[in-house]
Amino acid sequence: MEISGSDQLEYYLSSLDELGEILIEADKVESVGAGVLRLTLGTIMASKGVIFLYQTEKDELSFLAAQGIDKAEPISPPKKLVENIKMYRYSHIILENIPKWITGKFRKHIVESKTKVILPLFHQNHMLGVLCVGKKFMGEEYSNADIKILEIIAHHLTKALYNYELIQEVEDKKTQINLKLLELETLFDISIAISSVLDIEELGEDVLWRAVGILNASKGMMLLQKETSPILDPSATFNWDEKTALLSKKLGVFKKIEENSAGVVLTPETKDTLQKKLNEKHLVVAPLKAKNKTQGYMILCNKETRHGVEAFNQLDLDLLTALCNQAAVAMDNAKLFKDITEAKQFNESILGSIATGVITLDPIGEIDSINRAGTTIMKMEAENIIGNHYMYLFEKDEEILELISSAEIENKIRSEINIPFFTVSEETVINMSVAPRIDPEGNTQGLVIALEDITDVSRVKNTFKRYVSKQVVDELLDGDAKLNLGGEQREVTILFTDIRGFTSMSEKMEPERVVSTLNEYFSQMIDIVFKYNGTLDKIIGDELMIVYGAPIAAEDDTERAVITAVEMQDQIKTLNKERKKRKEPPIKFGVGINRGPVVSGNIGSRDMMDYTVIGDAVNLGARLCSAAGPGEILVSGSVWNATKRKFSYNSLDPINVKGKKDKISVYQIKT
Repeated sequence: MEISGSDQLEYYLSSLDELGEILIEADKVESVGAGVLRLTLGTIMASKGVIFLYQTEKDELSFLAAQGIDKAEPISPPKKLVENIKMYRYSHIILENIPKWITGKFRKHIVESKTKVILPLFHQNHMLGVLCVGKKFMGEEYSNADIKILEIIAHHLTKALYNYELIQEVEDKKTQINLKLLELETLFDISIAISSVLDIEELGEDVLWRAVGILNASKGMMLLQKETSPILDPSATFNWDEKTALLSKKLGVFKKIEENSAGVVLTPETKDTLQKKLNEKHLVVAPLKAKNKTQGYMILCNKETRHGVEAFNQLDLDLLTALCNQAAVAMDNAKLFKDITEAKQFNESILGSIATGVITLDPIGEIDSINRAGTTIMKMEAENIIGNHYMYLFEKDEEILELISSAEIENKIRSEINIPFFTVSEETVINMSVAPRIDPEGNTQGLVIALEDITDVSRVKNTFKRYVSKQVVDELLDGDAKLNLGGEQREVTILFTDIRGFTSMSEKMEPERVVSTLNEYFSQMIDIVFKYNGTLDKIIGDELMIVYGAPIAAEDDTERAVITAVEMQDQIKTLNKERKKRKEPPIKFGVGINRGPVVSGNIGSRDMMDYTVIGDAVNLGARLCSAAGPGEILVSGSVWNATKRKFSYNSLDPINVKGKKDKISVYQIKT
C-alpha cells in the first residue's frame, strides 16, 4: 500500500515530536542513546542499528546503544577515521561499496550488521560518535525524505551528546572542587587544632589519631628519626602491637621516598620489604618533612570501607602528605618553642628576625617585650609600648581585647584573622593569635601575642575585584599558571559602547560633575554587563569594551551580548528621565557588536599585565560602535547570523570601515 506524501510528512513530524520527548525526559546519556536509536529505526523502518561513542583520549569506539545486534567491547577505529569521516560531518554516507578507509573491526562490524547509512556525529570539529543504520525492511531503498529525517535526528543527537559531555565535565569539576574543598577544610581544621599543641609527643599522637580517622585506616604509626641511630623511633602508634618490628631508615621504601621527595602507596602486588616486616598488605607511607629535612614517617594500614578493606589511592596519599607536612611544621614549631623558652637570648634573636610581630605580656597583663616587626606593625617605638597594660594599648580595639582576655582566662591559644586594627589606623588589617607563656615547669607566665599585618594583601584583593570582572578573578585565582604571560585562540563576542557628544557636553560641566556623570552611567551599565556574565575588558574615557566568551565561554555568548546591549539602551532611558528631573542633559550612546576569532590572555610585563583580547574581530566591533548613532545598536553579519531567530533586525546598506578592503554587512537591532 502506498503512503501519500502528506501522511509520510505527518508520520515524520510525529517522530520528531517523540524525539523531543526522549531528549527532554532522558536523564542519562545511555537512555538518550537507546531511545533515539529505537525511534530512528522505527521511523525509517530498519531492523538494525548502532550508536558508537568516540572516546578521544582512548581513541576507541564504544557502544552507546545497539538494536538487532549484540553490544560488544569497545573497538579500535580505523587509523584515519576522524580525518576521512570529517567531510561528511553535516551529511551522511550511503554504503553502496564500503570505502577503503573503513578498516579493521569497524569494517567487520559494518559488514556483519549490513550497515547501509553512516551519519557522523560532530560538534564543530569535535567528533562525538557515529550513527550506523542497517537496511530497510523488505530491502527498500532509502528515499531522500528518509535521509533527511536521519540527518535531523543525528543533528539533535549530536547536540544532546555534546550537552551530556559538558554536563559530565561540569560534574567532574564539581566533584574535584568538592574534594579539594573538603581536603582544605580538613587541613585547616587540623592546622588550627595542632597549632595549640606544643608538646611533641602529644602532637604526634594527635596527628596520628586524626590521620587514621580521616583515611579510615585500621592501624597507624609515626616513626621519628634519631640523630645517633638508623633505627626509627615509633613515637606514636594506633591499634598496633607494641612489639612492632624494628624499622631502619635504610629500608628501600624509605630511600625511595627520600630520593623522590614523595610518599608511596603499597598494595599486595608491590611486595615490599616493609610489608613483609609489618605483615601487612595495604600500606600508605608519607614523610614528615619540614624545611627540606625529613623528621620521620607516618605509616597507615588497611583502608576500611563498607565493602571491606581497599587499597589506598593517590588522593589518600596526597591528603596524608599534606597532613604530614603540617604535622612536621607543627612539630618543628613545637620544638622551636621549647628551645625558645629555655634560652631567652636565643628567643630574642629569633623574634627579632621574623616578619611576624610578637608582643609578650607579663602575668598582670603589662607588655614586657616586643620585637622589631611588632614595633613596625604598631608604628610606635618600643619604649612607648613596653610597660603599658594591654587594655590601655589596645583600647580602641574591642575585638582584640576580647581575644586576649579569652586566652588569659581559659589559658588556651586563641586566634582570629582579618581583624581591623584601629590602634594603628582605620585601614589596617591584621591576623592575630594569643598563646599562654609556659615556663619549663609548666607554669603560666603571661601571654604571647603574634601580629601579622595583611593590610596590603587585603587592599590589593579589594582593588583587584573592583576593576576586574568576577570571571577573570576566578580564573586567575584558579591556579598560578593562569598568571603567566601568553594567550589562546578563541571565538568571542565583543561589545563596544560610546557616549555620543560627550566631549562637547563635558566642556560645559564642572570636572567633578563630569566624573559623577560617568560614574553614574558606568555603574548602571556595568551592572547589566555582570548580570549577563560579560567580562569588562576596559574603560577608555566614555567608552566600554565588553567581552563574552573569555575567559569563560558558553554557547549563548552572542545572545547574551545582544541582550546586554538592548537592556543598556532601555536602562539609559530610565536614567535620562532622572537626569531630566535634575535639569541635566541626556546621555545617548551607540553600540557595536561583532563576533569572531581573537587571541585572549594576560598581556603586558611580569609586573603589570592586563587580561584582554586582541584581533581583527575586536577592531571591527569598535568600528561598528563608531558607525552607530545615538540609541542605535549595530551588529556584524556573524552576530546577525547567530541571533536572527531571537531578535528583530533591519538590514542596512553595507559600509566601509577602516582596515577592510570590501564593505561589510551591517544590521540594526529593532528596539
